Amino acid sequence: MNKSKEAETDITQIFPNLDILPKKFSAKELAERRIKKLHVAPGSIFMNRWSIEGVIGNGGYGQIFMVMDVKKNDERAMKIEPKLRAEVITKRMIMEQQVLMKMQGKTHIPTMYASGFNDQFNFIIMQLLSMNVGDFRKRSPLGRLSKETVGRIAYQTLNALKDIHDMGYVHRDVKPANICFGVHAQNRHILYLLDFGLVRRFKTESGVCIPWRINAGFKGTERYVSVRVHEKLEQTPWDDAFSVLYTAYELVVGELPWRYLEDIHEIHGVKKLMNEVTKNGEMFKDIASILVDFHKMILECDPVVELPYEKLLECLKCLYSPKSLLEPYDWEDGYKTTLNI
Repeated sequence: MNKSKEAETDITQIFPNLDILPKKFSAKELAERRIKKLHVAPGSIFMNRWSIEGVIGNGGYGQIFMVMDVKKNDERAMKIEPKLRAEVITKRMIMEQQVLMKMQGKTHIPTMYASGFNDQFNFIIMQLLSMNVGDFRKRSPLGRLSKETVGRIAYQTLNALKDIHDMGYVHRDVKPANICFGVHAQNRHILYLLDFGLVRRFKTESGVCIPWRINAGFKGTERYVSVRVHEKLEQTPWDDAFSVLYTAYELVVGELPWRYLEDIHEIHGVKKLMNEVTKNGEMFKDIASILVDFHKMILECDPVVELPYEKLLECLKCLYSPKSLLEPYDWEDGYKTTLNI
C-alpha cells in the first residue's frame, strides 16, 4: 500500500522530527520528571488534532491509544513512550520513527501519519490495526490456529521481513504480539509487522555488510530468538527467519516446547536440541510436523549469506495451499477451520 499524500504532509510539516530530542537534562529537570506521571486522558484532544478515545494496548515501553483525527474524521492509533526511563533518554521510539519513515509505502508496514514529542513523552500516530495474532490464537477454543492460517501469517511475515532486510535492517523482535492485520475491508487480509524499536542495521545503504561486534549482547524476546542470539552473536536476517519459525510453531501448536522454562540457559539448551536434525522429530511431532521442512531449510542457510527468500516462501505456501491470502482467516469464520467444522 502506497503512502498517501496526506500522510506525507502530516509527517513532514505538522510535527518535528524525533532526532532533535535534547540529550541532557539538569538535575532540577530530572527531579521534576521523576514525579510526573505519563498521562493521556480519554476524551481530551491531543495537539489540537486527535481525540483520545481510549487505551487499546499496554507494554513495557509505553501505551497505545485509539484516537480520532478530528480534521479528517478517521480512526488512528497513537503510540507513546516516556522520554525518560531511569533518568536516561529513551531511544527506542526514535529508532522506530526513523525506520517507519524509510519504510513508508511498503505493503506490510503501517502508515505513519505524524510523530513528535512533548515534555513527557515521544509519540507516533499511525494506522489503526487489529489485535495481534497472539491474541487471536488465545481466543481460539483450542488455543491454537489452523495450519492454513498460520501458513499465511508466516508467509506474509517473511515477505515483510524481506522488505526490511532489503533496506539493510534486521528486526530482532519478530513475535506474535508484533503482528497484526488491517481493520478495513480492503486490508483485512494484509499483515502488518510492528515495533521497530530494536531494529539494527546489518548493512549500509550502499549494501556493504557492517562488521560484526565481538559481543553483540542479547536483544529480543527470549521465547522467540534464535540460538545465535542466546550466544550473543551479531543478528542477521537468518535470526529473523528463526523467529518466524518459532512464531508459527506457537500459533499452530498453542505453545513452544520451552513455554514453562524460566532459566534462559535451559531455553537455549532446548532450542539447540531442536536444531539437531536427528532430534527434531521429537520436537516437531503431531501438528507441528508441518514446519519440519521450513526448519530444515533455515538450518541449511549460512547466517552470513542472503536468505533464499523465494525457496522459503514456496515452502510456507505449501502450508496453506490451495487457499489464497485473500480468503478468511480463522478469526473471521468463528475458528471453524481450527475446529474442523
